[in-house]
Amino acid sequence: MEEIPKRNVLTLSQKLMVFTLSMSLYGLSSLAEELLPALRLGPLVLSAEYFAFVPLTLCMLFHPLYTAAGAATGGLLFGGVLVGQFGGIGELEQFIALALGLFVAGSLVKNPKSRKQISIAALGGAVIYHGIGSATDIQQVLLGAGELRAVPGLAEILIIAEIGSFMSAILVSSLVFGLLPVLYLVPYLHGKIEPALGLYARGQKQPLAEKPLPNTKVIAAAIALVGLAFVSDFLYEAGINLEWQANFAEASGNWVLWLNLIAAAVVAGMTMTLMAKHKHRSLTTHSHEDRFL
Repeated sequence: MEEIPKRNVLTLSQKLMVFTLSMSLYGLSSLAEELLPALRLGPLVLSAEYFAFVPLTLCMLFHPLYTAAGAATGGLLFGGVLVGQFGGIGELEQFIALALGLFVAGSLVKNPKSRKQISIAALGGAVIYHGIGSATDIQQVLLGAGELRAVPGLAEILIIAEIGSFMSAILVSSLVFGLLPVLYLVPYLHGKIEPALGLYARGQKQPLAEKPLPNTKVIAAAIALVGLAFVSDFLYEAGINLEWQANFAEASGNWVLWLNLIAAAVVAGMTMTLMAKHKHRSLTTHSHEDRFL
């Protein structure tokens, strides 16, 4: 009896499940970060993304395109709009930086069992994510250099401070809260989550769930997105923006964050339930087809 090959092309429902799972889990983690205290080293407050490993792990296990888009949407929706904060065009730079960094990180991993590939991918994605944010901030310093000349050396100090912030983000968020957990989670979860979608695990049969895009198109799209991030940040600083600030958290306290956190958890739970049902239905279908061979 010839074994029926498992379909390795994402259907629309599978794409939506991957997107929704990534969106809800990253939204959940970003809300949890708001409730946790910041890391302090004396007078220095370190920017720490305690759950940076969550979207990284998902992008290295599932198709990176839909996972990255879902995570960026989750951060914008649960961590912004639903708590009454929407920066308009200014949000585009953060969205692009996160989505592009995660996509590149996920695409660099061909074998999720290889810790070398995982390390390179995690650090590469972090450099892209934090690098875009730091570069746009430096852009604003350079564009406003004329106003800063009133204080000699102020522009240079701001640029050095931004570079220092970039280095601390790489060391703290990317290494401690990103790379170290991912080095354990990705090899451990590899082959355990993917079958819930009826897909091969990455590195088996095919490295990705769909035919990858040509490198030239990916590079061209990435350059265009980075340029768009710089333009959106410039327009935001120039005051050309449709900004909405309701600040539900400031007006009503942390219960708004808790409510959104519960909503994100419910969405994640519903998505995983649908994934389990999809797996059962797929196995039942294959069992019926085997009987007629």
